[in-house]
Amino acid sequence: MRASATASPAMSAALEGVLAAERLASALRLAKVRLALSTTACGLVWLLPVDPQQVGTLGPTRWGALAFVVISAGVLVGLRRAPRFGRWAGLTVPLLDMPLLCAIQHLQLGTLVERWHGIPTSVAMMLFLVGLSALSLSRGVVWVAAVVADVGIVSVLLRTELPNIPVVLAALIPPALGAVLSAVVQRIRALLHEARAKDLLGKYVLGDRIGSGGMAEVFLATYSPEGGFERTVAVKRILPSVANDPEAVALFRREAAVGAMLAHPNVVQVLDFGADGRTFFLAMEYVDGLPLSQLLSWCRRARAPLSLPAVVHVASMLGRAADYVHTRRTPAGAPLDLVHRDLNPPNVIVSRIGEVKLGDFGIARTATFDQLTAAGMVRGKLSYSAPEQLRGAPYDARADLFALGVTLFETLTARRLFGAADDGALLPDCLSGDVPPPSALRPEVPAALDSLVLGLLARKPEERVGTASEVLQALSALTPELRDWRLGQQHLADAVAVARADAADALARADLATRTASVPIATPR
Repeated sequence: MRASATASPAMSAALEGVLAAERLASALRLAKVRLALSTTACGLVWLLPVDPQQVGTLGPTRWGALAFVVISAGVLVGLRRAPRFGRWAGLTVPLLDMPLLCAIQHLQLGTLVERWHGIPTSVAMMLFLVGLSALSLSRGVVWVAAVVADVGIVSVLLRTELPNIPVVLAALIPPALGAVLSAVVQRIRALLHEARAKDLLGKYVLGDRIGSGGMAEVFLATYSPEGGFERTVAVKRILPSVANDPEAVALFRREAAVGAMLAHPNVVQVLDFGADGRTFFLAMEYVDGLPLSQLLSWCRRARAPLSLPAVVHVASMLGRAADYVHTRRTPAGAPLDLVHRDLNPPNVIVSRIGEVKLGDFGIARTATFDQLTAAGMVRGKLSYSAPEQLRGAPYDARADLFALGVTLFETLTARRLFGAADDGALLPDCLSGDVPPPSALRPEVPAALDSLVLGLLARKPEERVGTASEVLQALSALTPELRDWRLGQQHLADAVAVARADAADALARADLATRTASVPIATPR
């Protein structure tokens, strides 16, 4: 898709903003490389032992190397303080570095016994700076650098009084290198622009990928319609590998259609559905937080289960979501008979302020759509599926309540209820394995919560808690401290904050370890 052909002015402006950010990133990268190289060169020139008789000949080089460090540091600091100059920062290579290098070379020529001895170094350094200018990803900068390098090389060669033929041949090298690098930069920019243009889906500019699965990937995105306002959303895009699979596309459409019928504070809201080329996408409410699965993983690692008020808050919010979903009717008033079929911690999002939302209705079953699942085929995660689902028997909304029971057990205990290593051992465990009360693993769990969880986990549907409304009634009978939703929400928000901070620290440590491992280690010869 070409942005110029399909994108609105607001979207084109958003794309230009993305490209401008990448130009700034290129400028910062170039400035950091310049500072690192100039600092290394300065250290070598000033610190390496030199024959006392040759110290005088190194004077221009030493002070010139120090000047390079000062200029490079100044450019980097300037870019950080005034990012708007990022698009011009690459010109500092031909307009500052190259004239300085040329001046150093002319001063150095006067200290050499044979002037031609400095020619290889002079030519090599100028060409190196032309190559360095390509990091700016600007063809104009590359060509300016090639011209300035040409002038510098020719001026040095003329002072050596070489014949005209070598001077002419040497003068051809910078333009030739500039042409090659310009073509490379143009190709890189074209690929970059094409990649960014593909990140435009209708009115959405895609950002970082925040999740992926077997059928789709999820991106953080910006909604930029006409009018100038923006909104952060989550865009779910079907994977190219399954874009031609009719069943996958049908399930994706089903998720959009079901989501469009739902509007509840504890359900992730579907905002839009569309197609871009051969790609289908779904725009959803973005919940800034963590999946419950990640939060429970942190609880297991930290050996710190969620507080009981926080667990009750999760149970109450999921109970409200399930009650809304199971009792939802069509606009005509007919029962929707909606069964989520995939209620489990990865599909429960906990926001940074302690909100709890149920999402991913990709395999939901309703009475208003054709059945997409083949007879006897189990949809959903095995360890959260109700026994009647696993046996291929008829099932209803009580299957979601069994999944809710498994989820609450794990939220209370921070342990998996059915955790066999393979499906062969997991299936009989799910069908008939022992289910201990949560208090057996966490003694402070009150008997009322034990009773509710075990009631949700009854193997026979007729013995199970029958409706989400009954779940909410059982929770309302708990002690005031446990059902204090403000306290529970605050405890949940605190846990999310700590879990996110720990995840950020772990990522920073991993990045530091990677960068440390990539640093070459000097070994004595």
